[in-house]
Amino acid sequence: MSGRRPSGPAGRAPRPAARASEPAVPAEARPRNHFFALLPPPPVRDALAALARTLPDVTGGRAEPARRLHMTLLFLGPLPPGHENALRAAGDAARAATGPFAVALDHLGRFPRSDVVWAGPSSPPERGLPALHAALRRACAAVPTTRPLGPFSPHVTLLRNAARDAAPPEEPVGPWRWTADRFVLLRTDPSPEGRVYTPLGEWRLREDLA
Repeated sequence: MSGRRPSGPAGRAPRPAARASEPAVPAEARPRNHFFALLPPPPVRDALAALARTLPDVTGGRAEPARRLHMTLLFLGPLPPGHENALRAAGDAARAATGPFAVALDHLGRFPRSDVVWAGPSSPPERGLPALHAALRRACAAVPTTRPLGPFSPHVTLLRNAARDAAPPEEPVGPWRWTADRFVLLRTDPSPEGRVYTPLGEWRLREDLA
């Protein structure tokens, strides 16, 4: 006698029991974006924030608040907890690459296929800026990032979610200048007011190399 099929709707085998849902990952254990950056001094930061508030009339989008304005030196992307010591060691190593250097922002731009409007330098920056980026990149070579490290394009993001094909004004802005004598390591964290950048380290550039 042939074997009987297990009972179930229309003679089908019964469905396997549903798996128990996997436990949620605690918020403090989730990967967060980490990056090294320059922070403009308050007068430059406030002037850039004031400019950012005028841009939505031209490009649409949302102006970045003054507290989030920065120039990224090296973006590492999302990293789980446990890499902070390696990143601090990278900062220790990179600070010897250059002394303080001048930064100038004098024009607006938008990267292709990006919704970001930014302020940046119209001419090549002083050698200290690319030297610091290169030193951080070398020092972070062993950090297990989840995405390739992109090329260095110094800029300060002023606005996000710009309308498609909306171009920022072409006339020069500023210029806003400051002497960068330190850099920071930041982590992106959520908050009720939107994302915040939590400082994890700060390094002064070597004065004897100025």
